[in-house]
Amino acid sequence: MQKTIIALATVFALGSTAAMAQQQQSQDPMAQQQQTQEISEGMLVKFVTAMEDVQGVTEKYRDQFQEAENQEEAREIQQSAQEEMIAAVEDAGLTPQEYNMIIQQAQNDEELRARLEEMTGEENS
Repeated sequence: MQKTIIALATVFALGSTAAMAQQQQSQDPMAQQQQTQEISEGMLVKFVTAMEDVQGVTEKYRDQFQEAENQEEAREIQQSAQEEMIAAVEDAGLTPQEYNMIIQQAQNDEELRARLEEMTGEENS
């Protein structure tokens, strides 16, 4: 279940902010180095909050997106969802880039992934 949550967070967060992250990386050569930065416990707490909020946005728009009658309507729904996801991440105290960095590191770091799964398990209990 928790891996599914992280997978959902990955799909929707990366999809929602990929263009913004690409633009920032092309403007900021230091962005590549920031992707391997240490992640504090405070950042993880913010991440878990953001991830839960992003998941809520995903659930809110899932049916609307699947029922879209054409590509234009689907794009408009996706854009609305992306804006809400970005706002949820920022409201939790992270930038979309920090959120995506944590997701990327969790995909490659079993210890970090285990910590996140433990944190989401504790919060859902």
